Amino acid sequence: MSVKPIRVAAVQAEGCYFDLEAAVEKTCKLIEEAAGKGCDLIAFPEVWIPNYPGWIWQRPIDFDMVKEYMKSSLKRDGPEMAGIYGEIKMNRRKIKPTHVERTLYGDGSGASLHNVVEEPGIGKVGALSCWEHSQPLLRYHTYSQGEEIHVAAWPPMNYFNSFPKGSALWSQCREGARNLSTTHAIEGNCFVVLSSSFYTQTGVDRQKLGDGKLYHIGGGGCACIIAPDGRKLTEDLGEEEEGLVIADIDLDEIMKVKAMLDVHGHYSRPDLLWLGPSVT
Repeated sequence: MSVKPIRVAAVQAEGCYFDLEAAVEKTCKLIEEAAGKGCDLIAFPEVWIPNYPGWIWQRPIDFDMVKEYMKSSLKRDGPEMAGIYGEIKMNRRKIKPTHVERTLYGDGSGASLHNVVEEPGIGKVGALSCWEHSQPLLRYHTYSQGEEIHVAAWPPMNYFNSFPKGSALWSQCREGARNLSTTHAIEGNCFVVLSSSFYTQTGVDRQKLGDGKLYHIGGGGCACIIAPDGRKLTEDLGEEEEGLVIADIDLDEIMKVKAMLDVHGHYSRPDLLWLGPSVT
């Protein structure tokens, strides 16, 4: 456990469309901004580089856009990555891409179950992306690694009532993202740093989204920070407002919550129910 408050930042920002150099530059500026505000940890949205591909929900086949997307993607061992990181502590893929995301991304392997790392001076930091938060076994496995701070990375998440009736599930909208992330905080006895991107009209036009029923409008920013008992600790930004959502967190709060509810400890029955992950 940490002996001092940890300052964490959730990014809410629009990505850079099909421009790797600009995306890296923007990433570094956000890191510098967070450092200047005394932050110990900064969390970025799902597929921040090269940006969440909203067009796949309207056109699963778009060869030209896929080509642009691949060319602007970040290579783990490439020079662009070297310009961002100090040391890579975790490298994982989403275990199962969601629905039409499978037209662009492959499945993660068992190695991606190693999704919690110890960061000196901060604590045990874990991560999941988007609807991975809807998978009970994956969440429980994450809790079992002693996670203290959880990075919940989300794409643009618009309000449910902003979509034409019948075109989206409540659970795949802003309300669902917030509820799933809050559940993770409560079940996992951890702080959740929820980061999200958003689209402006520029993003809608660049991805040719205006004629569809999903991602056809701007907005979708929903960044926040959640306490281990489910309280939201931060004020919301506007849906298309860029910024860092920041909170000072005290990891000692986790012990207080665990005294009442510990789903992987005293409030579990491993003699009756257990999880056996295959991490190879």
